[in-house]
Amino acid sequence: MKRPYLFSLQLCVLGVLLGAVLGYAQTTTPRAAGGGGDTGPEPSPCLSEATIQLSASPISVAPGQSSTVQWTVGLPSGCGAVQVKFNGAAVSKNGSQVVTPPRTSSFNLTLSQTYLGTYNQKSASVQVAVTYPPRVVIDPSTANPVRVLLGALLDSTNEQQIVELCNVNLDLTGITGITIGDHRSLIASPACARGPRSLGPRIFVTDARGRAPLFVIRGDNVLFSGFRLEGPTPYMAQGDRKEKGIVVSPFAGREPIRNIEISNMEIFHWSGLGVQVNDNVDPMERGRLFNTNPNAVRVRGNFFHHNRHGAGEGYGVESSAGAYVTIEQNVFDENRHAIAGGSRNLDALDYSGYTVRDNLILAGGGLHCADSTLTGVIVGGIGGAIIGGLIGLAAGGPWGALIGLGVGLIVGAVGGGIGGGWCWQTHQIDMHGDQNRWYSSANWQCGTAGETLLIERNTILYTSGPAIKIRGNPADKAVANSNVFSRSSGGIDQNGFCGVGDNITKPIVKSNNVYGAKPLAQLGSCDFFGDGKQDQFMATGVTWWAKSPVTQQWRYLNTMTETLPQLQLIRVDNDNICDVAPKMANPEARPNKYSKGGTTPWIPLGVVLE
Repeated sequence: MKRPYLFSLQLCVLGVLLGAVLGYAQTTTPRAAGGGGDTGPEPSPCLSEATIQLSASPISVAPGQSSTVQWTVGLPSGCGAVQVKFNGAAVSKNGSQVVTPPRTSSFNLTLSQTYLGTYNQKSASVQVAVTYPPRVVIDPSTANPVRVLLGALLDSTNEQQIVELCNVNLDLTGITGITIGDHRSLIASPACARGPRSLGPRIFVTDARGRAPLFVIRGDNVLFSGFRLEGPTPYMAQGDRKEKGIVVSPFAGREPIRNIEISNMEIFHWSGLGVQVNDNVDPMERGRLFNTNPNAVRVRGNFFHHNRHGAGEGYGVESSAGAYVTIEQNVFDENRHAIAGGSRNLDALDYSGYTVRDNLILAGGGLHCADSTLTGVIVGGIGGAIIGGLIGLAAGGPWGALIGLGVGLIVGAVGGGIGGGWCWQTHQIDMHGDQNRWYSSANWQCGTAGETLLIERNTILYTSGPAIKIRGNPADKAVANSNVFSRSSGGIDQNGFCGVGDNITKPIVKSNNVYGAKPLAQLGSCDFFGDGKQDQFMATGVTWWAKSPVTQQWRYLNTMTETLPQLQLIRVDNDNICDVAPKMANPEARPNKYSKGGTTPWIPLGVVLE
């Protein structure tokens, strides 16, 4: 019975030995005369005696400018089999090529020959540097626009570098972790920027990239503004697919961050999060972002939508790892959480926080779906056991209850496994705690929840779950002031320290909040942008907004408490833009003040702004 196995083993050993012999024969050459040791493959004399002259003129160019690369190859006689390649393409021994590098590039000339069964090559290279002006514009005429973008942001030696986008769609698929240092701006050209009648230029990716961010802002004095940033996930993601659009993660340092702004952007389809702001506690335990400097990082005037994940993340904006960020005048829709918080940097006592004010959170989103079949099995099994046990108890007493419990457990677990995810509605504004309950190792739902949390003058039309949930006691304070909720009650929830009871020692300070508001039920109509198109106007009781019929997006106009019944939409001055004025008791009377274009404070009627 053992002979077949022995025969197979013998064949295997023979095959290994034969392979070793053949491999040795292919990679060695005869020993040198005189009986010396193995000297390795003999080099090709055609290559060892060959000469290469390679040069570029000029050696430094601006983006879009060209350089001429020239080469001359000298070969010994009888070496016609040598191949000459310029950057991988076959060329003649003598020649030149005009190149237009989008960023600093090396150009290679390679000579190759197979000699005595061994491949040999010899090469030379020349570099053409690309130097960037302080302002680089990328438009449809730009060759290799993605490489120009990366070169200007990453390679430029200018102290300040601005990259402007105009009427372009740039595919950055396959690229991750673009590191942005000090004094860098990536913006839309003013005439091409996102606006009430324009969606703006677009940067997008289409690849599954796990948790990898596209941009990482690490320096100070950085501006991202005016363009669309589209992720690869237009659906609700599951598992580890949690890609990120922009991560702010400062370099180590003692100086505080002063000026990072992300504004006037549309950020969508990032299943992890649109913007995440982190702190760095190396070398200072309090990091580089503080509640005493709330405007150091500003996220303002953006539209975050359809950033969704079933069971974790799916955020518009997150303040985490001890960061502080001001989030204002944004619109949120169809995110799992519009705004989230990670309590602190777990390596130091650097607690996170935010100022969240004058934002509009629409009714969509908030859906949480467990993304594992195991969760469905557990939940279905427990539910099936309870229902089966109750039915069995009613039908057959204790024995019936026992049988029903077992049958229900099996049927429920199978059904839950088949059904998979279990969904419910969660909240929109969040701050996690830094601890967990005894029965859970996830969610960070108790303990200390951040430091300073200011939630002011926001309009939250979401009603499917709580608007705000603070999952612990803040180290400093949490304030919810002058917010407008469409939900009639239960809009603000809080946990405390872990343990029995609520253990809330620092309750959220609540004042002047309005519940049950329906600002979408009363909308005005007027041309707020001077092109003859009628925009919808919404006055929520804390802020004014206009919705364009072209982009179908709401845009912040002003922070004002007057609602539509108290206002009239008219042209007060001599331009073609609609203004907002108080409604007068006498309809024929001229108003005594107005807000120009709905965007300024009240102006006396006799004052005309240019």
